[in-house]
Amino acid sequence: MTIEVFGAYDHLIFKDMRNTQVVVIDTLRATSVMITALKNGCRQVIPAIEIDEAMRRKRSMPDQNVLLGGERDAVKIPGFDLGNSPKEYKRETVEGKVLVITTTNGTAALRRAIGAKRVLIGAMNNVSAVAKKLAQDPGPTSIICAGTRGKFSLDDIYTAGCIIARLKEYVPEPVLDDLGYTSEMLYQRYRDNWRDLVGNAVHYNVLIKSGFAGDIDYCMQEDTADIVPEWTDGIVR
Repeated sequence: MTIEVFGAYDHLIFKDMRNTQVVVIDTLRATSVMITALKNGCRQVIPAIEIDEAMRRKRSMPDQNVLLGGERDAVKIPGFDLGNSPKEYKRETVEGKVLVITTTNGTAALRRAIGAKRVLIGAMNNVSAVAKKLAQDPGPTSIICAGTRGKFSLDDIYTAGCIIARLKEYVPEPVLDDLGYTSEMLYQRYRDNWRDLVGNAVHYNVLIKSGFAGDIDYCMQEDTADIVPEWTDGIVR
């Protein structure tokens, strides 16, 4: 198995991924939200790039119970039902409903995976489940970190390293690129105190200043979910 890690969605340009399985990560917070919503009974998640696109998608489904979720600059979008805090996506809020979501980084990262053989949704909350799923296919694998506004982000690269560490329990000698090697090394170095690393991330500090410290603690928990959502035909299930 060969594994490539992309530090931000803008780093992935013109790559043919037809024979590649992909994991998309936006730990703080979009993929953590998707995992939480689906774990709590949401029927499906529809990612959108722009706010107008999200609103159009909701209008196109008048006969369904649709929630609008998302953020810009870490804050809930005016007029939307929910923001980008996983703690908002409780069972009593999302069960049986469709979620249309747009975020600054995570939904854009998903679009970069178009054409891949399969696209999995990953975060710290489901790292072991993701690793088991990836191990079923020994072919080329890419881990796309959403990053922050096109730049490398420590929280996502730490998550990529954790997935690689878990994957080695099933695939003993994967071939890693340089960033894959670096991400696993960082995870192993800081796994007992992730805040010493992730606390230096720009987006971490944006969330702290915006009052979302609790979201960070939630999103950085390992293996609180055993589901691996997949993005197929524009829908995450």
